[in-house]
Amino acid sequence: MKADLHIHTNYSGDNGQRLEEIFREAERIGLGAVGIADHNTIEGAMKAMKMAPEGLIVVPAIEITSSDGHILAYNVERDVPRGRSVAETIDIIHSLGGIAVAAHPFRIWSGLGSKEVRRNKFDAVEVLNARNTDGGNRKSRKLARSLDLPITAGSDAHKPSDIGEAILLFLDDCQTVEDLIQAIMDKKVKAQGSGRSTKGTVSYGSKSIAKWLLRGMKRL
Repeated sequence: MKADLHIHTNYSGDNGQRLEEIFREAERIGLGAVGIADHNTIEGAMKAMKMAPEGLIVVPAIEITSSDGHILAYNVERDVPRGRSVAETIDIIHSLGGIAVAAHPFRIWSGLGSKEVRRNKFDAVEVLNARNTDGGNRKSRKLARSLDLPITAGSDAHKPSDIGEAILLFLDDCQTVEDLIQAIMDKKVKAQGSGRSTKGTVSYGSKSIAKWLLRGMKRL
């Protein structure tokens, strides 16, 4: 089964991608599961779970802005407060029955960096993110390996054409969200895809800076 576990919707506030578009693209490219991981809100994921077509598993998730960088929470169904410390954010995720994943840890603007990941009790590391540089993804994979942690992957898509650029491969007998989470924790998954090109990285960086200034230099 192919799964893209890092997709944003218009509920993130930084794009206009609608759930219906995500579902159509997921069907077109043959995804069996999607992780709806909006910035600091579970609303899009909860709506996706109600609207998803038959046969498509929706993993409810949030990309949380902690005080030191972004953290992915999987299999949660309530909001997690932004702006808390990394340790406190992880504790809240665990209290809600979810797993805490270090999102794109080597991204300059929003990654936690190696030290924060090493000093906190993460359940997994996102080792392949299609909006990362290949170098950043390689360092993420090396970090996960050095800590003997499970892995996740996703496109970090903000528009339909980007969905599926980075995926996680699961065994076909995974039928539920719980099955997918267990497979991640048991390390029975494989990341597949690629990162952003140098040209794409420069373009993305320029756009990110412009959006950051328009937000009053506030993190998403």
